[in-house]
Amino acid sequence: MNKLCLSLSHTIIAALLLFQAGCGATQLGMCAPHMKEEGTPTRNWVECFDQPFSQEGITHSVFCLHDGTDKPPVLLLHELTGLSPGTLAYAEELSKDFTVYAPLLFGKKSKFSLMKGLSAYWFHGSMEFFPGGEWGIPSQGSAPIVNWLRGVVEQIGERHTQQHIGIIGNCLTGPIPLALLNHPRVTAAVVAQPALPLRFSWYTDADRKSLGLSAVDLRYARKSAARIYGLRFETDCMSDPAKQQTLRDEFGDRYMNGEIPASAYQAEGQPVKAHSTLIGSWREQGEAGRPSRDARESVRAFLLKALADTH
Repeated sequence: MNKLCLSLSHTIIAALLLFQAGCGATQLGMCAPHMKEEGTPTRNWVECFDQPFSQEGITHSVFCLHDGTDKPPVLLLHELTGLSPGTLAYAEELSKDFTVYAPLLFGKKSKFSLMKGLSAYWFHGSMEFFPGGEWGIPSQGSAPIVNWLRGVVEQIGERHTQQHIGIIGNCLTGPIPLALLNHPRVTAAVVAQPALPLRFSWYTDADRKSLGLSAVDLRYARKSAARIYGLRFETDCMSDPAKQQTLRDEFGDRYMNGEIPASAYQAEGQPVKAHSTLIGSWREQGEAGRPSRDARESVRAFLLKALADTH
């Protein structure tokens, strides 16, 4: 009964807030691409650590294929839509070259969980509403979800004692790989269409430039020697282009810009709402998905090189 009341209260709060939605929520709705996610997983994704991983009061599952640890490890962070079928299908593609670890940060495995993602961020951790939640950034330190992911990276490092680690972030998790560069064997970070901070009210110029990370997170990232690869569609209005400039300013030659030009995916005079470079905007058949297909191959090549090199 308590769970039902809690769920109902969250629904009512969400409805009231959306009814009075500010510029941030309106922009999110206008920018969101209208498309069906592609890809279906075919393999059995199971708990990597035999049970959900817990640290500092936070518990989430981390899934993998249990294919052994011979291949270099890659931590794949899902989008605002959750650990969806398309995300796991991409993870399976990555597993040809890497040992893939896929955390479930909200929602259910192999389910499209957009509303769960918005609820997790806005109503269970956003600095605008509930700063004490998993995603809220304290005045000093890092968001609890970032600290939890650092624990996951430590676990991966203990399994892969002689290997470098790569991390891929997407959309909501896009900039988070930068916060995980405190581990000395993380040598590759993919920052795909970073969308933090997600504002419910309005975006300031500082928000558009921001990577949505704490000062501590950025300090770790600056000290690291890891290579960073950035991705976004040129016309994406969820991941502001000002963030790419921030990445260039912060990391200089360590940053590689893989922005996909509009000419590669839309005809003149026919704007396309493109956002998800690696998961949702991919098509197995036809030229419509070529840019994302190429982006996947670029990320693969980037990771193979960065995880093979010594620093």
